Amino acid sequence: MVADRYRTPIGVPRPTLASRDGEGAGADLLSLLPAPDLAPHPDFAARVAIWRMQADGLISLAEAQRRSANIGRAAAVREARRLAPARPRHTRAEPNQSRQYARDMATTAARDDRLTPNAKAFLQVLRARCGKGRETTITKGTAGNIMARSTRTIRRYLVDLVRFGYVELAIAKNARGLHLGLTIRLTERVLPFYEEAKGLARWLAETPAALFRPFAGKALGLDRVTLLSSKNQTQTIHPPESSRPMARSRQAASEKLWKRGGASSMPDS
Repeated sequence: MVADRYRTPIGVPRPTLASRDGEGAGADLLSLLPAPDLAPHPDFAARVAIWRMQADGLISLAEAQRRSANIGRAAAVREARRLAPARPRHTRAEPNQSRQYARDMATTAARDDRLTPNAKAFLQVLRARCGKGRETTITKGTAGNIMARSTRTIRRYLVDLVRFGYVELAIAKNARGLHLGLTIRLTERVLPFYEEAKGLARWLAETPAALFRPFAGKALGLDRVTLLSSKNQTQTIHPPESSRPMARSRQAASEKLWKRGGASSMPDS
C-alpha cells in the first residue's frame, strides 16, 4: 500500500523541511540554492546615472542619448580587436610621401636602451617638426595619425621621453584658456653639441690646438705652409657710390675733348 501511494521509489530519500525550532534531520532544498544577484548590471547603472544628469539639467537630451549609446561599445571594440587576427607587418600600408626631414641631432636617444624603438622614431619626427628651433605644438591625435598609433600609445612615448629628459611638455592655450594641444620643447640631450654654447666651449677646450691650424700640414716629414695667392685675392677697388657720377662726367668730358681735337687735326679734302 505504501508503494502504491507514493510514485517515488522507497530507496530515494525525500526532501524534508526543517522545523522552526531547528529540530529535524532534513534540510530545505531552497536554502541550498545560490542567492539571486540583485545588483543591477554596470551598463544599466551607468545609463541610469546619465539620464539622471539629463533630468537634473546638467546635460542636453542629445548628449545623454550619445553617452547612453556609447556605453558598452568600447568593450565590444576591444573584444573584437582581441579576437581579430594580427595583421603581418609587411602587409601594412606604406607611409605617405613627405618632404619633411630631420636636422642634426645627437645619437644619445638612439643608444638609450630604456626607450622603445617607436619612441626613438617619434623623437626623430619631433626633431623634424621643430625645424631650426627647439619647440613645436602638436596634439596627441595628430601625432597618432603621423605614427599610425593610438593616442594612448603616443602618451606612453611622451611619458618615457619626459622621464628620461629628452623633451619638456607644456599645455598650449588660447586667449580664453582653452587647451589647444601640447607644446613640446627639445632638451640639450637631443640637439648636437655645437648648438649649445657650453658644449661647443667644452669641445674646443678638449681638442688639441694643432687641429686649428687650417693652413699648416705635414708631408714627408717636412713642414709646409700654404700661403694665400695673389690670384685668389681681388685687388679691384670700387669707388664709392657718391663719386661714381663725377667720374663718369669727367670721362665724358675727356672723350668730348678728344673727339674735338681729332676732328680739328684731320686734313680737309
